[in-house]
Amino acid sequence: QPHGYGPLKVMRAELVAMFQRMLGDDDLLVLPDPVYQGGTVARKVTSADIARDIGVQAHHIADRAQAAVWLVEQARPGDRIVVMGARDDTLSQLAADMLPQIAPRFA
Repeated sequence: QPHGYGPLKVMRAELVAMFQRMLGDDDLLVLPDPVYQGGTVARKVTSADIARDIGVQAHHIADRAQAAVWLVEQARPGDRIVVMGARDDTLSQLAADMLPQIAPRFA
């Protein structure tokens, strides 16, 4: 989950280049919308822009909960799901909630 709209705008090129370089052939990246804490931040660069710039391995799913559902549906034995972001103390709970949905499928 991106940190915010401002960082996406400032670091757009670097984020895109890093993900294009580091994603393996079988890797998928899911980008929900950034955390919005209010204020007057311009939303000129979005997660959808970053995903589009990265290419076919990147998916924009605006709602974080829906992104988690999609990831659970995509998970296959041997996969690793990394949940990361900033400015949101509930991300660890999101990850914890995903595990019991995935684990029974591969037991």
